[in-house]
Amino acid sequence: MKTESEKSKTIVKIISLITLILIYCPTIYAETSGPLAKKGTKQCGVNLGYGYSFESNSDLRFASIYPYFGKVMTDPIGKGWLKGNIEGIVEGAFSYVFKNQKTYSAGINLLARYNFLPASDNWRPYVQGGFGAVYTNLSLDDFGTNFNFASNAACGIQYFFNKENSINLEWRYFHFSNAGLDHGNAGLNMNNIFIGFSHIF
Repeated sequence: MKTESEKSKTIVKIISLITLILIYCPTIYAETSGPLAKKGTKQCGVNLGYGYSFESNSDLRFASIYPYFGKVMTDPIGKGWLKGNIEGIVEGAFSYVFKNQKTYSAGINLLARYNFLPASDNWRPYVQGGFGAVYTNLSLDDFGTNFNFASNAACGIQYFFNKENSINLEWRYFHFSNAGLDHGNAGLNMNNIFIGFSHIF
């Protein structure tokens, strides 16, 4: 039979082992690898899109090109399928309306993206939202100014076919309005589908 001293030593060893595991596990957890997993990672890319208006006073269709630059701002956070990080993105926004009128819009968006970090290094789903400013010569009823603000929300996924390059698929909702700068502020709601390419470095 074990003496009290031996039992105490065994308990101390078990507690020490548990303590080491609890200290070491977060370190293992933090060592997420793969694309976009490290704080400071940058990416640049371009998305090509097709969009249409809805719940607005004009039926529009438009084609878009959105170049962007992003930087991962945090180390991985969260647990399980929620594990991810936060990325800040600056994006150019250029669209051409080709149905019912021939007009354009040009602007800039500031976005916050949450990149999910699953075990697979190939797939990076994300959700994002942000605001921007846009100049447009759209001709719509009760659309008072050429200068407008753009709020948006999106979800998408990046497929990395190698360690540095991906193809992207995204759905995005936009709302244009002048935020009360003019009495004519009917606004414009749009759905957009984007496909694109990005490179990380």
